[in-house]
Amino acid sequence: MERPCLFHLHYHVPDVEYAAAALSAYGIEPVARFGTADGESVSLAADETPPDGFTLRLQTNRGGSADVTLTPGPRLAFDHFGVVVDDVSAVVERARQRDWGVTETERRTFLVTPWGFRIELQQATSDLVSELGDPADCRFTEVILAAPVEARDSISRTIRDVVGDVTNFRVAPVRASTAAVREAFVDGARVENPRFERGVLAEEASL
Repeated sequence: MERPCLFHLHYHVPDVEYAAAALSAYGIEPVARFGTADGESVSLAADETPPDGFTLRLQTNRGGSADVTLTPGPRLAFDHFGVVVDDVSAVVERARQRDWGVTETERRTFLVTPWGFRIELQQATSDLVSELGDPADCRFTEVILAAPVEARDSISRTIRDVVGDVTNFRVAPVRASTAAVREAFVDGARVENPRFERGVLAEEASL
């Protein structure tokens, strides 16, 4: 059995274009935008001109197997991370045994953790995972979830028990009230900056 691997991060940001430009240093470029115009759902390629009245709902940014979703928000906030696992059903069962919430859509399964963030689950054979690029171009080598000092051990142990021993993920203690992914490391042929910090996704005035 393959160990689970983290491939995806999702943030709310005050300026999607600014955040996307910042991500480019890590080899993670815009690939698609999704939103509405005149009440209809609209999906666009990254370089496609939006129609009049277009309201952005989210933007997908990708480099190799590293995937980052940006959604407009009043301030910078972490939403969830995504993990590729061998058996989504088994992970969901373990989560339900701990009274975690579970939400499912046509393409995604989310675990609602007790710590204010969600974990997206994807089967290795899913069509969404098949859309990812070559890890040699860009991949997350380590993603660090910053967690309150008093909760760090519990969060780390419980995620490992539910999701598995995720190869490129660890939990670090910080003096904060909430848990969030604040930094990660990326690697690949097209990566200019190997250290990704959440602060790059918003201008200083917006932090």
